[in-house]
Amino acid sequence: MSIPNPSDGAPGRPASFPYTLAIFATVLYFALVVCAFGFVSLLTDTDVVSQADAGPLVGPIATGSAVVAVLLYLLGIGRRYERDLHEAVAASIGDPVRLPLGRAVLVGIVSYVVYVFAGAFAYSIVTAEVFSIVLFAAGSALSGFAIAVGTLAATISVAYMLVLGSGGEHPARPLWPWER
Repeated sequence: MSIPNPSDGAPGRPASFPYTLAIFATVLYFALVVCAFGFVSLLTDTDVVSQADAGPLVGPIATGSAVVAVLLYLLGIGRRYERDLHEAVAASIGDPVRLPLGRAVLVGIVSYVVYVFAGAFAYSIVTAEVFSIVLFAAGSALSGFAIAVGTLAATISVAYMLVLGSGGEHPARPLWPWER
């Protein structure tokens, strides 16, 4: 099976598998974060944003920022994977493409930090106090919600890379037993 070269300029080329998979993984990440927030809130009897004067948008802004960070990370990994795969095919050296599973920890840390600081920045805008950034960040950094954001980001990035590595550029459809 030959892999089409993106520089050929095929006009009707469908969306690439790594990018489509990154979007689906990001939607799954968002759904799992919302689910985890529900469970953490239920088990600890706390609100996602514990400050009463925060308003209704601080939590969604912080969560949306973390989701965008994960999407950008996964798209970068997909782009790098696709480039390495095309280089490997062009060089006829087999499948030397390696997926950086160690960077899953990095995306977990980045999404955790983005969640905390985006929420703190949004809270400081709502309260119109610059010093509230430090107080909000300290309070939310130790919460189970921020930890869930980082842990789920690392988990989803590992799952994305494993599916990406096992699927290839254009994965074949599964075959029924009588089709084999």
